Amino acid sequence: MSPQTYRFAAEEHATAAFLLLGERRFVLAHYVAGLAVECIIRAYRTRLSAVFDERHDLYELARAARFFELFPANRAPALSAAFGIVVAQWVNTHRFRSEASLRKFLTEHRLFRGIKGDLLAARSRMIVNAAWELVNIGVSKWQP
Repeated sequence: MSPQTYRFAAEEHATAAFLLLGERRFVLAHYVAGLAVECIIRAYRTRLSAVFDERHDLYELARAARFFELFPANRAPALSAAFGIVVAQWVNTHRFRSEASLRKFLTEHRLFRGIKGDLLAARSRMIVNAAWELVNIGVSKWQP
């Protein structure tokens, strides 16, 4: 796929994640948010090389894509935190999960700290917001 295809997919997926969140379809919102981040990073990675083997490891993919270099100094801490949220909460296999299974994943990874109310709703909102920030920085820095 071309870098532009990944870029457009990232924008579409980020929007879809927000819509799914609004519909309280937390598992799909959660998964699509992570997928949006993977797409924007892949857009930058395929600009450097069409061959890569990082699979769905977002950290390795971002490193190879030089994605962190896009972060303006004044926003780097917030964007790094957003990236940390996505990395902590997302794996590609979420596409197979039910609500109970995603809730179990979040609990097993001790992602319940500081959460009041519904863990799944809160964490899905966090990952969707984080993905939105990361996709937007990737799109805003895109040079045709």
